[in-house]
Amino acid sequence: MSRNIEVGVFIPVGKNGWIHSVNTPYTPGSFQHVLDVVQRSEALGFDFVLSPAIWRGRKGPSRHWMDSLESLTTTAALLQATSRIEIFGTVHMTVFPPATIAKMIATLDQIGAGRVGLNLVTGSSYLDLAHLGLWNDELNHDERYDMADEWVHLVKRLWTEEIVDHKGRFFATEAATMGPKPSRMPKLVNAGASPRGIKFAADNCDIAFISASDGPKFIATARQCKEAARAMGKPNLKTFGLVTVIPGETDAEAQARLDHFNAGVDRECLADIAAGYEQNRSAKALSEASLSLTGGEKQSCVMPGELVGSYETLARRLSVTALEGELDGLMLVVPDYIEDLAAIANRTLPLMERYGVSSLRSR
Repeated sequence: MSRNIEVGVFIPVGKNGWIHSVNTPYTPGSFQHVLDVVQRSEALGFDFVLSPAIWRGRKGPSRHWMDSLESLTTTAALLQATSRIEIFGTVHMTVFPPATIAKMIATLDQIGAGRVGLNLVTGSSYLDLAHLGLWNDELNHDERYDMADEWVHLVKRLWTEEIVDHKGRFFATEAATMGPKPSRMPKLVNAGASPRGIKFAADNCDIAFISASDGPKFIATARQCKEAARAMGKPNLKTFGLVTVIPGETDAEAQARLDHFNAGVDRECLADIAAGYEQNRSAKALSEASLSLTGGEKQSCVMPGELVGSYETLARRLSVTALEGELDGLMLVVPDYIEDLAAIANRTLPLMERYGVSSLRSR
């Protein structure tokens, strides 16, 4: 069994990235740092980078995400500063009108033709958006996706049709025009893991992101996502796994790094994340994958399913994740986005070919 996959980076546009600890490696949430990370990622051969949409920092001593960049303006700057790598920004469809984003993405395609993509989210954390007046409590979980279906439908029409008349449940246009059109249809991705979220991705997107690892539960979820897409008549939907990787020269050294991060775990930060989901009146409809990121009772400062080990160990475990999960790509989270990304690209990804997985340097 063999597989050719894309590999990308979940870039740290927020302070401390995705490690909820006072012992996090240098990750300031500054543009200069992100620019350095992305230009290095391109030079190392990574296929894409994706930035999240961050509207609120977390309580707690680590000041997690208290400094952060806006995703689409960052995408514009990164497209100008690169030449090959794909750049995905993120938007909350509940915050931005479809015509606004259609125009912005068409403009970004002028900056980096054919390289801009869009990660579409509806928002699950009340606290992340409500403090700025951006939370819409009128829609429940499934209704948010009903709105999202119409949102994407209208955006795609604006990208492809000369005149758009639309009158729907949520949006309306009258003889709308928009030009120039994108040089190609921008890739759309979504990370909704609930049944309704997977349906949205299958109906509207090119890629579904899921939390991934080499454990049986994660593998089963990845396969279920593929099977659900096939059952919906969408066999071409790609699935990319989001994986936290903690590398070291040896398995023991990698584990010692994680132990150090966990020694400084910011429990107040984790509790604050959990509270954001709990105050969503549709919390019961959220996927287990979404809720697992909140911390809750767990003591770990990283997202569940982390892969910890030497560069050789990680090659084997990432290969198992991709092969058994039938994944088309991986998006990596690492502690140190300068040193660790270079080491993974140079020392782990080439070794994956031994296990039948080709990517980056092995292609």
